[in-house]
Amino acid sequence: MRAAKAGLHGLFAVYKPPGVSWKLVRDTVETKLLNELNSLERPAPRQQIRFLPGTVEGKDGKELTLSVTQQPMLADHPLVSGPVFTHLKTGVGHRLDRKSSGVLVLGVGHGNKLLDQVCHAHLSKTYTVRGLFGKATDDFSDTGKLIEKTTFDHITGEKLERIVSVIQGSNHKALLQPPPPPCFLPLRRYGPPKESEEPDRSQPLCFSKSPANPRKWTVVRSMGSDYQQPEWRVWLISLSLLGLLLWCALRPETETDRYIEAALEGKLEEFEAPATPSEQKKP
Repeated sequence: MRAAKAGLHGLFAVYKPPGVSWKLVRDTVETKLLNELNSLERPAPRQQIRFLPGTVEGKDGKELTLSVTQQPMLADHPLVSGPVFTHLKTGVGHRLDRKSSGVLVLGVGHGNKLLDQVCHAHLSKTYTVRGLFGKATDDFSDTGKLIEKTTFDHITGEKLERIVSVIQGSNHKALLQPPPPPCFLPLRRYGPPKESEEPDRSQPLCFSKSPANPRKWTVVRSMGSDYQQPEWRVWLISLSLLGLLLWCALRPETETDRYIEAALEGKLEEFEAPATPSEQKKP
């Protein structure tokens, strides 16, 4: 059994049907291989020497004796030890969506190291796409909720071939284009994530480092581009509010202001309500 697992290395392809996750396919293949390995003939259990008590007839009656015997170890019994193999490293070369079907490349053992080479080999791949004209769903699939329906009489085979040729040409150009040199690639430095430092509640918060700092806060970042207003409108509203505040602060105090102030302070008994213009006109 051990030799069978030691020789189980390589790459192989399986078919993934639509509606099934690639992870389920991989787990199913791994389970099948483990069941096949565990179904092989198990090695003979180890033997152990035991001294079994017994009785023999003696001069004084029955006497206790010990006999040496050889018995299999119960620890090696399948019902005690369980299956020999419980894990088999199985890798996936590329992942397919749940709703797609096609060839799935799997690797077992040392074959997992070859999966990266297969991915970087840029092997030719063929995709078959099926669609339905005139209908649109919420998740772009045939099983999604229908959200739009229209006519498609204007679509012709010539237009489709033209679009497909453009897509194929762009993909072919990207395939033949050499990769950029390493000096133009961004450096990736991997390190442990920074732990969030909680501010000390006994100390005042630093406003300059806060996201609410006017130098960092913008309308687009906080509320989105829909709430972004032109600059002239912002200046117009700001100047209007500034003029209103200056008028309220510099205008002379009237009897109405004193009445409102007394009402807020609870001293209405000292003041009489100011007469309205209609009452002043009456004789």
